Formats: sequence, structure tokens, C-alpha cells
Amino acid sequence: MGQSVRFIEVVHEKKNEPYIELSANKNGGTAVFNRTYRSGCIGAYEIRWTFSKDLSLLQPGETFGVTLQCASCRTPCGYKWGIADVMASNNVLKIPGYPEYTYNGNIGLVGTSGSSSGVFDWQPAQFSNTYTFTYQPKKSAKFTAITFSIAGHRIYYVFGEATRPTSNGINCHTLLGLGKLVNSLELGAYEGYPWDWMDKTIDYALNHISASNCLSGTYLKGLKSRIYGADDTNLFYTEIRTYSQKLESEVASSCSACSSCAQ
Repeated sequence: MGQSVRFIEVVHEKKNEPYIELSANKNGGTAVFNRTYRSGCIGAYEIRWTFSKDLSLLQPGETFGVTLQCASCRTPCGYKWGIADVMASNNVLKIPGYPEYTYNGNIGLVGTSGSSSGVFDWQPAQFSNTYTFTYQPKKSAKFTAITFSIAGHRIYYVFGEATRPTSNGINCHTLLGLGKLVNSLELGAYEGYPWDWMDKTIDYALNHISASNCLSGTYLKGLKSRIYGADDTNLFYTEIRTYSQKLESEVASSCSACSSCAQ
């Protein structure tokens, strides 16, 4: 990755608790959530971040800033914790949905405005923190990223030489596995399986889509976002069934080289 890299997308790696309402793009983002502590106290948080420049394209040696702040952080009952942080690519071991990602340190942290990393509300000086990063290719890799850590959730800003899916030739075998996973999602919604089971299955299906090199993951990414925390996954049955039925025609039109193995 010796050339410039383009911003591809934001990937949210969720955990069960707390639920986070996330809005993020190449211009910045917000994360709003409540956290219940062991004593029963409830804290309320709104984290915001902005970038010093347009991240659509990063050139080798280019520097950019990330300002992270507690727009509204109320931690109760005397608790102290690191609420949010931003980390360089050497802290990114994997990116969900990117099986071709390899570990690299191509976006490095130069420094922070705060006395330490992260933002938290028990020290006024750490309500806001500005990080300086530099894109400097050290290792050949298709993708690189920075990551936000917010209440245990990981939010990846992914960059690469090309958008997914890559054009390395259609992988027919992944289509067979994808069909089984989509059938499982359809059954799971019909039976009302828990949302976290559906979420993991969607991740597996997205990995297959990425590896296929011929299909779009747009619908499943949207489903993943909407189904997160759902009380009743049966509400998604009709749309998943429709997607399952349309998938066959999408494979036929976008993955025509695999017509023999799809029969």
C-alpha cells in the first residue's frame, strides 16, 4: 500500500451492552448511550468526534486530526472509567467483513492534546482530546483503519486502495455457503431467534459476500444495523424472505461465471 488510500466505510463492531445509537461518516460522528452500573446507577453519554480535513483520500505522509469529546457525559455514583478513545491502525487486529485485512501500522498516532489518551468526565481536562494521525505506508496491505473504542464497542474507519468487493475473480464456492446462511437467517426470523444470533449470522454472510467478489452487501449491512437490539426478530421475516428470493437473480446477473456451480 505505497499509494494513496480512499475512505471506504464505517464498520461498527457491536457488543450486547450497552446499546449504542451510532451516527458516523467521513465527516465525524456521534454515539449516544446509557450505561447501568452494578449498583443500579445509570449514566448517560453522548460522544462526538470531528476530523480536521476531508478523509475521502489520504496521501502518503498526510496528517489529520481527530477531535473526540464528551458532549454530554454523566457518570453517577462516583464511578470512574475511560469512556471513549481513538487508536491507530497498529491496534486494529481485524475488521468485521474484511477477511482480506492484514495487520499493519500504516496510520500512526503522532500525539494527543490531552495529558493521556481517551476522554472521560472525572477530569475536566479530558472532556475533549485531539489526536494527530499520519498515514505513512509501512507494510503492503489492501486495507488499513483507525478505530474508536466507545463503551466496549469498536467503530472502524476503513481505508483501502479499492472499494469492496475486490476484483480477484469470482469465488463460486462462497456462494453455496452464502445461500445456506441466508436460509438460516430466514428460518431464524421465522422462529424469532435472538437478535445477537441473527447479528452473528449476518456477519458470516457478509464475509461470504466479500469473498465472492461479485455481490453487494448493502442490504445485509442495513439489516444488521436495524436488527441490532430487536425484541422480536420475526418482524424481519418478510423482508429477509424477499431478499432470499432476489438473491438467486442477483447471483445469476452478477456472478454469471458461477452458473455451473449454482445448479
